[in-house]
Amino acid sequence: MIPRAPWIAAALVLALTACSSPHDVVVPTDIAKWETELKPAIEDMSEEEKNLLAAYLMRIKMAEAFGAGSMKEGLTVGEALKQQKAWVEEQKAKEAEARALKERVEAERAALKKLVDQTLTVAVVGLELRGADYSSGTYSDSQIIKLALQNKGKKDIRGVKGEMKFIDIFDKEVGSITFGYDDGIPAGQTRSWTGSRDYNQFMDEHKAIANLEEGKYTTRFEPEVILFVDGTKLRTPE
Repeated sequence: MIPRAPWIAAALVLALTACSSPHDVVVPTDIAKWETELKPAIEDMSEEEKNLLAAYLMRIKMAEAFGAGSMKEGLTVGEALKQQKAWVEEQKAKEAEARALKERVEAERAALKKLVDQTLTVAVVGLELRGADYSSGTYSDSQIIKLALQNKGKKDIRGVKGEMKFIDIFDKEVGSITFGYDDGIPAGQTRSWTGSRDYNQFMDEHKAIANLEEGKYTTRFEPEVILFVDGTKLRTPE
């Protein structure tokens, strides 16, 4: 018959062993000890928890390398998992906020585009490359663009600022030209704008626009702001 005292001691050892958990293991702060002390202790954890722990350890060590924090002494596997889960949830929340912001801005842009389309039409009516003319004091080639601006709305426009984008036959945006017009456009009327910029043969955008052929490209007007005489405005969302 086994003596009572040793039997109780053996039972206590078994109970303590059964209660032990990989979550209670302390993570060594020395990365050189992970293979020998940490890895054997977490062999029985689920793959999800192993991946979470690995992600936490990588993140904290990267932070240490850049002087942005360090692993605290005595940190257990369970605490590391808890911190990583909280971090993952925080990142998910940030991503959700970013998606919501993007969707809101896109919706605002779409609404603005609809209003602009109902209010103003901007069309390219002339596009040319003009050579230098030393006799008139022009010492570099110039890219000339002529626009027609039609106010289709019921309110007089005071000024317009925006960008005209050029798209080739393959639906690729090859360049753009920004402009501002502040001479006013009465409701129901059309005005013209002519602008120029020095032509740089080493800039792909300048060359692409210069090489566009009539009938082989399209344009898209991207408004920054449309000011009305009554003080109201249509402005592109930030």
